[in-house]
Amino acid sequence: MPDYKVYYFNVKALGEPLRFLLSYGNLPFDDVRITREEWPALKPTMPMGQMPVLQVDGKKVHQSVAMSRYLAKQVGLAGADDWENLMIDTVVDTVNDFRLKIAVVSYEPDDEIKEKKLVTLNNEVIPFYLEKLDDIARENNGYLANSKLSWADVYFTAILDYLNYMTKTDLVANTPNLQKVVDNVTSIESIRNWIDKRPKTETMPMGQMPVLEVDGKRVHQSLAMCRYVAKQINLAGDNALESLQIDAIVDTINDFRLKIAIVAYEPDDMVKEKKMITLNNEVIPFYLTKLNVIAKENNGHLVLGKPTWADVYFAGILDYLNYLTKTNLLENFPNLQEVVNKVLDHENIKAYIAKRPITEV
Repeated sequence: MPDYKVYYFNVKALGEPLRFLLSYGNLPFDDVRITREEWPALKPTMPMGQMPVLQVDGKKVHQSVAMSRYLAKQVGLAGADDWENLMIDTVVDTVNDFRLKIAVVSYEPDDEIKEKKLVTLNNEVIPFYLEKLDDIARENNGYLANSKLSWADVYFTAILDYLNYMTKTDLVANTPNLQKVVDNVTSIESIRNWIDKRPKTETMPMGQMPVLEVDGKRVHQSLAMCRYVAKQINLAGDNALESLQIDAIVDTINDFRLKIAIVAYEPDDMVKEKKMITLNNEVIPFYLTKLNVIAKENNGHLVLGKPTWADVYFAGILDYLNYLTKTNLLENFPNLQEVVNKVLDHENIKAYIAKRPITEV
């Protein structure tokens, strides 16, 4: 019997179809769950630097659908002939298209754009796919292809929690035929056993990170967390007015980040190319020029002429901004560079940088 290992984070998502299929076939496997801290060191060892990864007798492969198709053949859930396999593939690819359309909205970094996209997603995309898939399940007597159990049913059921997680809803609540597909899969004893014994997966407030945990309590929203920590270390201003002035600068930096991120994560290459022109010729010069003047007026700080969490926030996020823009943003802005240098020269921050894990970004 081959030696199987599944490498993924401690989440269900794209790793769960592999775990379901291996469990269905009673094939022993090592369920290797990588922590966020471990991932930077392991990433170069993975095909294409991504997970999930399936290892078979020491050979590592990627691409969740391809891996699922392979395992389906090992456990007898592929089609009986080419036509049946085509029917299965069309459904799985449709489910994967559905997942990607949801993910594009779920991971949209700009809240205003996300809100607009959610209208189309909830009113058009989700109803369309669910209606079509529910019809397919009805026509196939509670299965998604060939009127019998296949890996299409297992793939859909295993990935459903992830789809529900991204949409913050129960997608099959009003689709009885799709619910029957799920029931048919989860009633299989070997899969039921896996569900009962699988590890609890990561849960985060609002389903997002970063998250700050304080005495066992988890909170989200990066600016709110930074503001809280700044108060604990006396970088948040001496009074309400100073706090307001700091917040104004930090919010400006965050506006700058969002304008960059919108372009960097634009999925359409032609649209992205046009947006890049405005970003590089107007948006970036505008913000950097304004912030550079502010830094000059404040003697190498961003507000109040003294160290605040605005300086630390800007220095801390700069690598990410450079990564998104593929440039050194401060090359021609010496006063902003002075802000960063002062932060990086702080003994405690210098010590953290020296010991932090090496990451891509």
